[in-house]
Amino acid sequence: MRRVVFAAMVAWALTMVMAGCGNPVDRMLASDDQRAQLWARVSGRPEVLQEMVDRLLSADSTRTVLIDRLLASGGARQAVLTRVAQDRTLMDGTIHFAVQDSSMRDHVMTLFRGMQMATGQ
Repeated sequence: MRRVVFAAMVAWALTMVMAGCGNPVDRMLASDDQRAQLWARVSGRPEVLQEMVDRLLSADSTRTVLIDRLLASGGARQAVLTRVAQDRTLMDGTIHFAVQDSSMRDHVMTLFRGMQMATGQ
């Protein structure tokens, strides 16, 4: 997580430096107060957030960290699962990947049989 946060802050700080903001990166990251201000400014600019997320998702190393953090957060995990449950294509893809592993395929089939029994079919 530290790598993700650091990378995001560095990306934002470099953007600000190139735009004419004279704060050196080290000073901006040195205190909790300045870090909080940095995040407040970044979170107020959706285009910057989108670019930051796109960059984090573009590399395997940062993508893994981002997904691990996303799934570690109860609220975020619930939001992802809700999105998958509401989209047939996402659900089809999830089941497709799940049944490629024999033990997971057995688990999915057990769940399916349980749903059949619960509906009386």
